[in-house]
Amino acid sequence: MEISFTHPIYLWLLLALPFLFLIHFFSLKYINRKGISFANFEALKRVTGGRIVSYNIPLLVIRSLTLFLLVFSASGTTLWFKGESSDSNYVLVLDASGSMLADDFTPNRFEAAKQAAVLFVDNLKAQANIGVVSFAGVAFIEHRLSDKKLPVKQAIQNIKMRSMHGTAIGEALKTSENMLLTDEKSRIVILLTDGRENVASEDDMNKLIEELKNQQVVVHTIGIGTQEGGLLPGLDAVSILDENLLKSISNATRGMYFRADNNRALINTYTQLATSTQALVPIKLQFPFLTAVFLLIFGEWALINTKYRSIP
Repeated sequence: MEISFTHPIYLWLLLALPFLFLIHFFSLKYINRKGISFANFEALKRVTGGRIVSYNIPLLVIRSLTLFLLVFSASGTTLWFKGESSDSNYVLVLDASGSMLADDFTPNRFEAAKQAAVLFVDNLKAQANIGVVSFAGVAFIEHRLSDKKLPVKQAIQNIKMRSMHGTAIGEALKTSENMLLTDEKSRIVILLTDGRENVASEDDMNKLIEELKNQQVVVHTIGIGTQEGGLLPGLDAVSILDENLLKSISNATRGMYFRADNNRALINTYTQLATSTQALVPIKLQFPFLTAVFLLIFGEWALINTKYRSIP
């Protein structure tokens, strides 16, 4: 289980806790001075239960908890746990760089990937939202999150090869993350590529992977390509799959890595991901925290008017 915050800046308000302690003990000092002005100390003992000076620790605990819960409620606290989910947001990320034209798939890696991605959409549960991102040297949003399957499939089929050189995996993941952060549903990215990141630095990629993990974005990675590699049309060159980065991304974000070395394996991978119900499930804690705050306020009022009532 993990905890995230929609508005973490409000957590700075927890610095007010020491001031709450100071105000509590300062007010007690003032009240105790009023009590000492009584001439009849025996009466004071009977009223206070034998103890003239009380630090009212239960009241301090209640007030501290009230402030604590109010701050965490304002911060948008969400508890995430791994379990069964029937309502998730997905972003399909497809490599559209030149190496995807390698001929070790039929008719090539690029067209095989698009066909399998369309089958993924067909097999996905109806209540899921799906977005599509493609990338080469830069990332492109092909379709924003939607529960309408037909336009999403059309967007996948209409993806074209990009003329920009490079493989901007990091930018594609960042774009996907921004799309998913608009909602508190389970956040899943399915990244398919045959290359290695050659745009962002290793340090920037490490920071991005850590950010994805902290935002509860699960990234499943698919490496497409045979062991021998595939020939690129018009070039005397072979494109070989690099798996190291893909494995590190999926491992760090609690996802899975798949190696697809033929068309059937690629289709099976997408089918497995589409039919899986395992996800990081969010539970919003704002309302439970606010409910607890109201109960604490009522409890403090009851104590102030009974056991810890002020002596006039």
